[in-house]
Amino acid sequence: MLQEKQELNEPPKQSTSFLVLQEILESEEKGDPNKPSGFRSVKAPVTKVAASIGNAQKLPMCDKCGTGIVGVFVKLRDHHRHPECYVCTDCGTNLKQKGHFFVEDQIYCEKHARERVTPPEGYDVVTVFPK
Repeated sequence: MLQEKQELNEPPKQSTSFLVLQEILESEEKGDPNKPSGFRSVKAPVTKVAASIGNAQKLPMCDKCGTGIVGVFVKLRDHHRHPECYVCTDCGTNLKQKGHFFVEDQIYCEKHARERVTPPEGYDVVTVFPK
């Protein structure tokens, strides 16, 4: 079906967002203090870890430094540590690729664990790795 071009006496309709933008621009040009300007000062959002987690889930606490752990952590028996806190109690060497040994509820590298353990008479200290 063909329609003839109809001339309307009405102005074309504009979207609401365009009308708001046009109103802002016109108020800036006139310097009208009653109308809002196109720019405003805003602050960046602040993320609150404790508030976002809520009461449903508690943060694990680092056994070494005593602060809450968010993200990756090392779990040793019932202890938790930040990756950077996973170090020998004596020398501070990172145990990530070396492994750890518990002696009296403290973790040590192999060298310092051997120094701390005194075997019964007639026995030698032997390192046994789990399979």
